[in-house]
Amino acid sequence: MRIWLESALMLIEDMERLERTTFSMVSQALTDYASQASQIFSEEIDQPQDIAEDVTREAIEFMGLPQMHMRLYGKVDIKKAVYVFLPQAYPVALMLDAKAEKPSGSGTATIQMSQTSMRVRMFRKKIALDEPGRLPTHINRDGRSLYVVTVFAKYIYDTIGNSHKLRLIRAACLPNGLLQNIYNPSEYDTIWRVGRNAPTLGEDFRVRISFADLSSKASWRVRDIHIPTRAV
Repeated sequence: MRIWLESALMLIEDMERLERTTFSMVSQALTDYASQASQIFSEEIDQPQDIAEDVTREAIEFMGLPQMHMRLYGKVDIKKAVYVFLPQAYPVALMLDAKAEKPSGSGTATIQMSQTSMRVRMFRKKIALDEPGRLPTHINRDGRSLYVVTVFAKYIYDTIGNSHKLRLIRAACLPNGLLQNIYNPSEYDTIWRVGRNAPTLGEDFRVRISFADLSSKASWRVRDIHIPTRAV
């Protein structure tokens, strides 16, 4: 059965293919830049989170994605309007966020609800939650409709003396909310973990994406980028 997405003239399988192709380009950019990223981590004295944001931006600029002249807004580190060819050109709002963490936190990534268009359906303390994401599934700008593709790049590092040693870059493509029923149809079938926020203190709701659960749904959505031996 051919299932059409509710707000775009695109089949579900085409949305998957669009995300997969976009993610492949971003992952390749991070792979090509992995050696330089490792060197920058070891030499810079900035905070690892700041370094992660810088090297991610540099990796994307180094690859040179086919950009559209359009300004985007959002609470992610890098926001770019690009064309992705399947082979026809699709306008994409690429939302790319960088994170840096020690190996103990490598299995998840904390996100804000403004960074996802999915609803978060899960249990928290045995209570079923259904929180809407605040990122749109597509963005209308200048008479164009851009499909939102969200990617996270997590830089896993150790601190040795005054130096940061980059161990791994773990990239993940978070599904667009239009694919909700495939990846998180209910609180019993979820890809989320409890976030690092305290509701009793009035902190904004946050959640963690489980890389293992996301990969079990679609293995291509999580990719480990290993650091070249000469750079370690």
